[in-house]
Amino acid sequence: MPSFKETLEAIKKDWNAGEKNFNVECDMLPEGAQVMCKMGNPGGDPFTLLIDAPGGLDGTNKGPSPLLVILSSIGGCIIAVTRFWAKIMDIELEEMKVFSRGHINLGGIFGVDDTKPAGYDILEPVIRIKAKASKEKINELMDNVFKHCPVIKNFGGMCPITPKVQIKE
Repeated sequence: MPSFKETLEAIKKDWNAGEKNFNVECDMLPEGAQVMCKMGNPGGDPFTLLIDAPGGLDGTNKGPSPLLVILSSIGGCIIAVTRFWAKIMDIELEEMKVFSRGHINLGGIFGVDDTKPAGYDILEPVIRIKAKASKEKINELMDNVFKHCPVIKNFGGMCPITPKVQIKE
């Protein structure tokens, strides 16, 4: 497995070296609102994630809801991309925590009022960071993170989601 620096240098030499396809398979389970998601793992068995919903939403509360997974993805991606950019900018990170906050009205999902969004209307990650660098350098780091974080870019509408329905007979 190449190091971070080797991966970065390979992509600098040849843009195509950065091409990747990711796939996740999600299967409906028979209990409550449970969904088992399986995703690739280059080093071994697939990673799995049980997604569910709270009892009041027909779930068993044995896993996070898809809405919580969104917030987790935002926080996790901000931290991962900050680590990448800290290496690129030669900044030593000491501590980092992201509090991903979101507001939603479930009435939008249930179609109670179709003028309201069926998703988050506020997504507000709060980042606490400590690094061995000046405030100016940390702000430059975070500007790079927000400009290059794929989860932020995708949730911001950079890439359309184009569902395809296949009806099984």
